[in-house]
Amino acid sequence: MDVLAHYLWAYAIAAFAKIKQRKTMALFGVLPDFFSFGILMVAAVATGSFHPGKPELSSIPPYVSHLYDWTHSLAVFFAVFALVFLATKRWYLPLLGWAVHVLIDIPTHTSAFFPTPFLWPLSDYSFSGIAWSEPWFMLLNYSSLAFVYWHLAREHKKEKANANKHKK
Repeated sequence: MDVLAHYLWAYAIAAFAKIKQRKTMALFGVLPDFFSFGILMVAAVATGSFHPGKPELSSIPPYVSHLYDWTHSLAVFFAVFALVFLATKRWYLPLLGWAVHVLIDIPTHTSAFFPTPFLWPLSDYSFSGIAWSEPWFMLLNYSSLAFVYWHLAREHKKEKANANKHKK
């Protein structure tokens, strides 16, 4: 899925789950792509070789695939989530944005271009889903996001009205 949609979905899920650090969770929702393809993009911009659009698989350096494996694995996520808990004795809920990212990517990537290695390094299994860049899917995705944010705004307005009612 595209980076903006990852941010918006992670933020919305944080809002529904009443996680206070919503922007931090949304940031964790985009970091898996930043730490793989984002590094490639920054390097391409810095060297003047950036071209918009989907790159050819043969032009992608091997380090991107390695980073993608690490950042798109639920096994790695759970290990990090557990380590953070062991270190702090608290569940750091904004980190769930990372898991949301991977869970969204599983059905929205095809085997033709970077399928999500969600079980790596335990297994090479991946699911070939729908390409998130398909126009009909982008329309469905952003329409769904619009509905979700409309609902969140409506709920926020109700909560604010109730809070004001109880102040009187």
